[in-house]
Amino acid sequence: MRSNGFGVVVGVLLTAGCVVGGVEQTVLPARIDYACAGNKVLRVGRAPDGQRAAVQVDDKTVVLSRADSAAQEKYSDGNYALYLDGERAMLEHQGRVLFGPCASGPLPIAPRERY
Repeated sequence: MRSNGFGVVVGVLLTAGCVVGGVEQTVLPARIDYACAGNKVLRVGRAPDGQRAAVQVDDKTVVLSRADSAAQEKYSDGNYALYLDGERAMLEHQGRVLFGPCASGPLPIAPRERY
């Protein structure tokens, strides 16, 4: 089986972060696979602190940093832009949609812990 480093990058992204106080939070697994138009699968690994995300594109792993966005989570490196909005996702490359529209299954909700 060929390894492209995606699992390693997801593991590195998970090494930082803690839960912030509040009532409830969506439980985000280490990796979410989104089913997209055209029978494509968008694999997304997200850091617990929400500052980085990794996506797999054409057998390579691309790590993106959090970017400003008013409506949803956005991650970018200047070439790729990943938009996450609950159970929906979309990935663009230089303004062209590569994966989208995409949807995951329902994401569980759990009480937040306070530290």
